[in-house]
Amino acid sequence: MTSRYTHIAITMIALGVLLALVGYFSGGKWSFEINDEGIQLPENNKLVNNSYQLNDFTNLNIINHYGDVEIVTSDRYALETNVINDDDVTYSIKDKTLTVETKSKKKNRFQFGFANFRTPSIKIYVPADVKLKTVVLDSNFGDTTIRGLKYQELNLIEDFGDILLKDTTGDKTEITQSFGDMKLQQFSSNGFVAESEHGDMDIDGTLNGQSTITSDFGDATLHLQNKKSEFGYELQTDFGDLTVDDEDQNSKVSKPYNGDNQLKATISHGDLQLRLK
Repeated sequence: MTSRYTHIAITMIALGVLLALVGYFSGGKWSFEINDEGIQLPENNKLVNNSYQLNDFTNLNIINHYGDVEIVTSDRYALETNVINDDDVTYSIKDKTLTVETKSKKKNRFQFGFANFRTPSIKIYVPADVKLKTVVLDSNFGDTTIRGLKYQELNLIEDFGDILLKDTTGDKTEITQSFGDMKLQQFSSNGFVAESEHGDMDIDGTLNGQSTITSDFGDATLHLQNKKSEFGYELQTDFGDLTVDDEDQNSKVSKPYNGDNQLKATISHGDLQLRLK
């Protein structure tokens, strides 16, 4: 009985794909999605752009369920959204804290077809001369980009998506990433913790104070501007190559230093490369 139903299901899927191909090559823009509510036909695949001028804030709290997030410096406080529906993003400012939340995407949702599905996104503008106190960003699905930002404390949690930080400066930085690549360019922090489960890590900048890096699966490339004479480290790779200043090392190497700038990096499956100034 199960085999019979399986054959029927496969036949129906094949027929659906065939009809879709006929419609597409006839000039149609066929698409549909399957979610907990059944088969749905999207009414509109276009994104609506909205811009909002904001009052000043010193703390930023972002709860992102689905979509890309970008934080950039500018000459104003503002929020820009690219969404399917206007109510897909909500925001409020209370006690100098801006809270932005994106609407949760339907669970068990799968999209099929040939229409152009664009990813929703939010973009937050902060004046270039402002140093935020705290930035908390919890993202489930989507890429995260931060450019030119200055902050006292950043706590970034990324479940599925890439991370890019460029020209950013912070007193304390904590990043936890499950799936995706992490790239930090022109980056500086006085305390740094990064945990990556699946993805490559590329850091180009300055790590002062205590820094801890752990990675389960993926390569870690660290090109730091710290001086060799003012930097201590403990490095370890379980399965992968380890190099310091382009020289091959054993699976574990350390350099003592009686100072504040200390790095501990542990890579389970992947290569680890450290280069100092």
